[in-house]
Amino acid sequence: MSHRFVIGIGSQRAASTLLHRLIGESTDVFMHPVKELHYFDTLFGIRSQEALNAYGLRQLGWEVDRIISASNLNFISRCYKCRLRTTKILATQKVEEIGYLDLYRPFLKARPVLGEVTPEYMLFDEEQVARMRAVVGGDAAIILVCRNPVKRLLSAAKLYNDYNKLRMNPTQLNDWLQRMIEQNSSWIQVQDRYNDYERAIRVYSSAYPHFLALTYEALINNPGESATRIAEVCRTTVDHHKFREGLATVWNSLGDENTPDTAVTESLSQRYNNQREFLRQHFGAMAAT
Repeated sequence: MSHRFVIGIGSQRAASTLLHRLIGESTDVFMHPVKELHYFDTLFGIRSQEALNAYGLRQLGWEVDRIISASNLNFISRCYKCRLRTTKILATQKVEEIGYLDLYRPFLKARPVLGEVTPEYMLFDEEQVARMRAVVGGDAAIILVCRNPVKRLLSAAKLYNDYNKLRMNPTQLNDWLQRMIEQNSSWIQVQDRYNDYERAIRVYSSAYPHFLALTYEALINNPGESATRIAEVCRTTVDHHKFREGLATVWNSLGDENTPDTAVTESLSQRYNNQREFLRQHFGAMAAT
């Protein structure tokens, strides 16, 4: 391939949207306007073909509604056309028929470094990581943002409640979470996989020499150092002013607005004690608090 890739691999509710925005606005990397392409997770069977088509159709519907309700169409730029084209492809085609590079048209000639952020890529095993490397190349930059597993899961629960319009109040959400933990539900097992940073770091760092794992706390609290490390792994320059500006105007709140029940917090702390200890040893005490 004549292009290099920058791929964020997770984790869910750990600043993946923020990472996409920061790289897109402060570097020369073309971050795809459809942040999560869900290409490889569908190709490898983690996400179903039906779910990919539904995802693309939902995205396409939002854009059609935006165009219909717009008082003017000044926002329809080349980048927006790329977004529309990609959502149409994802909504209508089988993933086996889609060329990964083709999703980035019409920016292939102008932008040699391309990127996306899909949290589900974090879940790949060694074989799947190798298959992805065969497509994106061994010189791709892979970035993983890690977050305290308890805080990340609480944020994921809030998102689940909001996204599915369940309208659970804080008490109901805490009760639901406690049931999920006690029943060891499929939802909580998926969250276990998103909290397994040790495995993701091991698998990806062994396959990609340009791999970076940093913590959510470092990204927020040490933007200068984080920007420098991102520039190094992406082999590009970062506009530090735009990077800090992007952090200051984050629209996607990652925190949990509700105060979690003590019993729920204790249950989660016990469940993820090993993961928190790994973060503490790998990144320092701040990463696990």
